[in-house]
Amino acid sequence: MRLFRATFAAFAGAFLALALYLAWFFQITHHDTPWDGAPASFIALTGVVAAIFGLLGGWVAARLSPETQRGSAEGAAGFMALAALFAETHTPGQHHYAQMVALLVMAPVAFFFGRLCEQRAAARN
Repeated sequence: MRLFRATFAAFAGAFLALALYLAWFFQITHHDTPWDGAPASFIALTGVVAAIFGLLGGWVAARLSPETQRGSAEGAAGFMALAALFAETHTPGQHHYAQMVALLVMAPVAFFFGRLCEQRAAARN
């Protein structure tokens, strides 16, 4: 049951972060087609927002599975990276900044949040 809960937590954290990033953020900024390209300032803003959502996804994964906080947050980072790589390879001939930002910003932030959870738990004990 512990493994199922940790896997579910990782998947839920990654899904929430990617859904907020790819669906909500691009909808409210009226960039309905992130594969069409964007100016550098919008890509920088996308990176900041992806970092926030990556942190949120890692936090959700860690909170849903308190026994394995580090592993769940790192699993969420892995799912985010896997989804970004899948989208990267299955959209030929388009701009890929949204996938690259998810791979290079969102996933590492979730990963490092898992490391932070481990350090906080060690400091408490």
